Amino acid sequence: MKNPPKNAAKAANARDQIVVAAKALFAARGFRDTTVRAIAEKADVNGAAVNYYFKSKEALYAAIFEDAFQKSARPLGTLVATVKDEKTWRAALGAWFDFMLSLVLLDTPERSLFRRLIAQERSAPTETFRRIYDEVFIPVVDVFRVLLRMAMPDVPQDRFRAAYILNLGACTCFVHRDPPWDELVLEKGVDREAWVATLRDELLANICARHHFVTNDVL
Repeated sequence: MKNPPKNAAKAANARDQIVVAAKALFAARGFRDTTVRAIAEKADVNGAAVNYYFKSKEALYAAIFEDAFQKSARPLGTLVATVKDEKTWRAALGAWFDFMLSLVLLDTPERSLFRRLIAQERSAPTETFRRIYDEVFIPVVDVFRVLLRMAMPDVPQDRFRAAYILNLGACTCFVHRDPPWDELVLEKGVDREAWVATLRDELLANICARHHFVTNDVL
């Protein structure tokens, strides 16, 4: 497939079909067990189309993660700059917890697929994921690291690291919740948005009971 399709609408549609098919297959099978041929068959396109639009299976995988995460995570980039005092610090922490918990608990089609992709990677990390991890995930979790450090600027690294990991883990534990694991973290029939708000308030209350804003000069 040396040249792009002459019809731009068909080209865009083919690319979208490939992305949709790849998301579903990667989420269900993982990166290693998903083939370019399977993606093409599910997308109902010529096998060469996958490599034309994305160069490789690895590039397609990376594009899916980057697009999904950046669309929803972009507002987090401004959170640190909003912190001026105790009130704005708490608001920023609450917004970060809201984002993380909504990402893994509110099962819109996009979030559900994304959560399953993350679960696949946590179970069996791929070499391809290393770059995605560095470029996509670390910047997002680093926002929380900076916000927490604002309340613990002089705390020894091991104690700070413990607080950081425990709170981060409280959000990411919801990534693995396909049956039967869902019974551990979700009550049947629970209102997801209400559950997100309850978890957010509990995590925020736990932090604020022990720590208070000290400085935003921690970068």
